[in-house]
Amino acid sequence: MAIHRDTVPSVANAPEILLTNPDGTTLALNVPSDVWAQVPEERKLNEPDLIDYLTDALRIGVLSMVNASITIDTDRVQGMVDDLQALREEITVGIQNAMGAAVSDDDSALANALARTIGEGGTLQTTLRGVLERMSDPEHAGSLPAGAKKALIEASKEVRKELQSTLDITGESPLAMFVREERARFTDVVSGLERFEASLVSQIEARFTRIEEALNVDETLRGKEAEIEDLKDRGTHKGIHFENDATEALMDIAEVLGDRIEHKGGEGEGASRSKVGDIVIVIQHAGVPELRVAVEAKAGGISRKELVRQVRGAVENRNAVCGIGLMDQKHMGVRQHVIGQEAENFIIGVNWAEDDFLPLEVTYRMLRIMLIADALRLDQTDGLDVDGVKQSLEQAKTDLGMIQSMKSQTSTAISTLQGVRTSMDEMERKVRLNLTAAETLLRNE
Repeated sequence: MAIHRDTVPSVANAPEILLTNPDGTTLALNVPSDVWAQVPEERKLNEPDLIDYLTDALRIGVLSMVNASITIDTDRVQGMVDDLQALREEITVGIQNAMGAAVSDDDSALANALARTIGEGGTLQTTLRGVLERMSDPEHAGSLPAGAKKALIEASKEVRKELQSTLDITGESPLAMFVREERARFTDVVSGLERFEASLVSQIEARFTRIEEALNVDETLRGKEAEIEDLKDRGTHKGIHFENDATEALMDIAEVLGDRIEHKGGEGEGASRSKVGDIVIVIQHAGVPELRVAVEAKAGGISRKELVRQVRGAVENRNAVCGIGLMDQKHMGVRQHVIGQEAENFIIGVNWAEDDFLPLEVTYRMLRIMLIADALRLDQTDGLDVDGVKQSLEQAKTDLGMIQSMKSQTSTAISTLQGVRTSMDEMERKVRLNLTAAETLLRNE
């Protein structure tokens, strides 16, 4: 269909529509002015839109007319025809019957017959009114409104079906194809991002590895960890705990022997107010003046030389006759014995982690025995078996060394070496028996 017009048509200047029939012939159709006035102005501005609009209007009008013509109640029309036939016959009979009567009188037979048929409320009027009412009744299946309604419903169904088909993303509609393409494109983008992320992470890891190797990070961290551990070992609070544990161990022994333990940690003495000499053992024995032994406890790593120097300072500072340098066994050298002697002083190591203060106990009791024996010998006391005392002390010291050696060798397999552990306990008991024997000799002097 095409529209021919020289200018934009107005209401009075409606366009001419050329309709092409299926057989190829062309029909020119002028749009009535009243119809043209109903066309929206925006449709008139665009010829393709105007053609579509007029085509739809023509289609709907033709369909409505076809449906109206088809859906007229044929039974009623037939009845109307029958009524008209009967009326014609009745009129014919009436005319024949009235021919002999007067026709000028208002109450004549002709006048009455005409009134009954074509008069007000007559048969013709009633029949026509019934037909008109049935044709305009929307509830009647054969009426014009009902036909138009049916045509509109069918048209709306077609439009809805077409819209559903267009919007269906599971079929082959353009929208479905677009959704699938976008989904595939999104999947490709995600895969590309994942590959890029993996590549980036790999590059970053490789770069950091090179940086760590260049800066020797692992070794530096190990050094820092060792430094931190060393600082912890040398920390003030840890040293205080070490002193407290050593003091408690000494007090347990002193309580049995009748001695006194003084914890001097943090207290300064003398003109210099020196604080060396954390613990003081005050030995008390009948007939012998009080003997003082200074104990310097170091929880952290310290060299043997430095500890010997501090022990000497502690002996002088605490007015003691000798001293003990106490340290954690894990900080002792490989060749260093758990009990070492430096002149009149001793350097000993204990296993603080396992609360094993046996070397401290042995050293304390050995020193006590020797100091009391020396004091009694200077006092020229008869009956003291000095050789027996020395023999017991030496044996105790030898056995203690064996104990520490066996403990270090069996520390990783102690659960499976119960027999060895029993032997060590027996030797430990023998050490205490030898010390007790030496102490008995002192009491029986």
